[in-house]
Amino acid sequence: MPKDTLPKGGPVPCSLSIPHLDRPLHIPHRSRHIPALDWTPHPGPIKPEWQALAAQKGFRVHSRIRDRLHLVLACMICGALTAHHLHTLRTANPACGGCQHRARIETAQAAGLTFLHRDPESRHHGFYRAACGHVLRRNFGFIERVMRGEVDIRCEDCLQLRDAETARKQGWTLIDRDPLGSDNYRLYQHSCGHRQRVARVNMQWGQVDCAKCGSSWTARKSYLYLVRLTWADQGLSLIKLGYSANPAKRFRHQLGLDSSAKIEVLRSIGLPTGHLACAIEKKLHADLRKRFPDQVIPPAAYAGLINVVTEIYHPDLTGHIRARLDKIARDHPQS
Repeated sequence: MPKDTLPKGGPVPCSLSIPHLDRPLHIPHRSRHIPALDWTPHPGPIKPEWQALAAQKGFRVHSRIRDRLHLVLACMICGALTAHHLHTLRTANPACGGCQHRARIETAQAAGLTFLHRDPESRHHGFYRAACGHVLRRNFGFIERVMRGEVDIRCEDCLQLRDAETARKQGWTLIDRDPLGSDNYRLYQHSCGHRQRVARVNMQWGQVDCAKCGSSWTARKSYLYLVRLTWADQGLSLIKLGYSANPAKRFRHQLGLDSSAKIEVLRSIGLPTGHLACAIEKKLHADLRKRFPDQVIPPAAYAGLINVVTEIYHPDLTGHIRARLDKIARDHPQS
């Protein structure tokens, strides 16, 4: 289940032991696919202008390597050797692989981690061992923020173990991450065999009921509804999309509508469980807000008339929402 795991086949080394060199040779990210046997000495003189350029940028040209266009640069600060293309020396500031490696080790230690190696598939990520013993893959910039105390690091393996133990105590089994991609939800299986999405915080507090064998609203039949609400004396008309196990009670009592409000049910479809109705309704609202932001009525327009602050839309959306509900009804014919 954890998304950050060690790469298959092991890490690609960022430095190589080359027989003719007296210390490891650091290899730039884009050249790490070159076999160690290809990093052989290249004959030819080292031009004075190369040495002058290298000195200006904190290096000394140690030797030539691989072909006529590659050099071994020795860092004047740490002494590490790094292979670079001649073009890099001429047009950019070459990076010292040794200084970079040491900086990552020190940053990791300051963040309470042990740096293992870079990610061979991303030059922006590395692998670290946490104090718990698990291996984490993280962005280098993120580790710097951890070091500065701006964010905390979280071990996915430990989180999974805690979530699994929490679920077990509530009579559930942790199955996987949320199939819809939310970090706040997980997929669980109840002791009866039913699987459903549950918010992690609800599982932690035991505020969860099985939508198959439970006795709360989550397991009872529920309804998606679309109603038109009209206040003739105020010249106000709007529509509301929602769900309820008892729509008739919902309209008058729970929404706090007074006698001046006219309620017209435009569409109502039954669904087997409140859990399913809630999930479909949330997804539908999110899509409507994204696609039709100008059709969402601001709460100030109906303040004091209804006990909600969301889920209210302009009547122009009626046709679209009815069509969406018709499709939901077709997708759940057993309801």
